[in-house]
Amino acid sequence: MKFRNIYKVIGILGLFLILQGRAGGPATVQDLQVTGAPGNGTCANTGCHTQGAFSPTVSMSLFLGANLVAKYDPGITYTLRIINSPVQGMPQRYGFQAVALNSVNAQAGDWGTLAAGQQVATLASKKYVEHSAPAVNGVFEVPWVAPAAGTGTVTFYAASVAANNNGQNSGDGMAKNSLVINENGAAPSSTNNPGRESASMRVLPNPVYDVLNLEIVSHLAGMHKIRIISPTGAVMKTEAVTLQAGVNRTPIPAADLAPGLYLVQLCGEGHLAAVQILKR
Repeated sequence: MKFRNIYKVIGILGLFLILQGRAGGPATVQDLQVTGAPGNGTCANTGCHTQGAFSPTVSMSLFLGANLVAKYDPGITYTLRIINSPVQGMPQRYGFQAVALNSVNAQAGDWGTLAAGQQVATLASKKYVEHSAPAVNGVFEVPWVAPAAGTGTVTFYAASVAANNNGQNSGDGMAKNSLVINENGAAPSSTNNPGRESASMRVLPNPVYDVLNLEIVSHLAGMHKIRIISPTGAVMKTEAVTLQAGVNRTPIPAADLAPGLYLVQLCGEGHLAAVQILKR
């Protein structure tokens, strides 16, 4: 009987260590490559976060300063923005992993100085950037140093998890995507690039008081909707917005919202972005 209890304790401890390992970054702790890149798995098919909760999507964009770019110049440092946008519900924690590869699926460029909560792990001669601790929102910005001249097309692969923070891998959701960036002066790639058909969005400032000021970088012009969603998944407000290609600044009245956390979603043809806000 004593031995049975000992085995039970060992089993529980092992499960705890596995879950803690995933929270500390799959590549760093468990040598897992989960970006969906060629030769990689994803969080879903390695036994981690297998549930399809929250219906998240992942979008990626590359920036030079505040400017959205479609091509890179060698040796320049850019910002890769990864956004996990849950379509329903309110995840409590987020994680991600990304890699940048050239046309023969070798490492392309390097990662710069990372923010707190991020780290790099090298597996099979590739550098994977990922969370080192779960994040409270689904927006990740990572500095990327472009490779030497002649590298050609670079493809970013990323996967992200939206988690309910219950200490287990159940009730979570994951998504993946890729973003193709050509070298400046090189011939365009014919590779389909779903990440280019998305927008990015941020709130200035956050927390929000009477007015929600949105800065939206859009690839396409047209009519779209802003939805503000409560932690229970209820849609509290819907506003129609007209976007131009480029940077848009849109104020949304927020005085009628009760204090607390909300998810703000941009919805429209070819667009899906989201950001969490704190209403004071």
